[in-house]
Amino acid sequence: MSDWGLCQTTNVYIPLFAVRELDFSLVAGGLTAAVAGVVGVSARVGWGRMMSRGVPAPKLLLLLAVLATAGGLGFLMAQQAHSAVLLWLAVVLHGASALGVSVVLMAALLRAIPISRMGSASGIVSAGQFGGFTIGPLAMGLLISSPGGFTAGWIAVVCIYLSCTLLGLFLVFRRRRSS
Repeated sequence: MSDWGLCQTTNVYIPLFAVRELDFSLVAGGLTAAVAGVVGVSARVGWGRMMSRGVPAPKLLLLLAVLATAGGLGFLMAQQAHSAVLLWLAVVLHGASALGVSVVLMAALLRAIPISRMGSASGIVSAGQFGGFTIGPLAMGLLISSPGGFTAGWIAVVCIYLSCTLLGLFLVFRRRRSS
């Protein structure tokens, strides 16, 4: 779960990336985080509606992981191509996936965990997410400060999202076997 929290902190460094690497103004750089946030809030509503309609959490988590991976690759490609268009595409994908995932995680808990264990289970998920929020900016700062710069940071983000994709595949296949 902390994988998602770690990458949700991408919002912290998208503006820095936009300003330092793609020559955005400070206002336009700040707008990248604002757009990701608006998309993220909208996505939470949409993902929540899908959960309320009975869509299985493992399938949504897999979809979110794939979208997040595409977003991470978008950030990497935006840097390599020095492309504002790719950055905005990555921002939207990031907002829709990484910022929208928390509602799916909590709704999945409601479906899977007995009420007597809900407090501790939701606490563990929240701790994982906030643990990622805590170490994510520091980890990215260390990567950006390394010789690999933002490239190393985006590769780390993509690798984390790929691990989430593998976990999502595991959950989908596990659910199919138990059905």
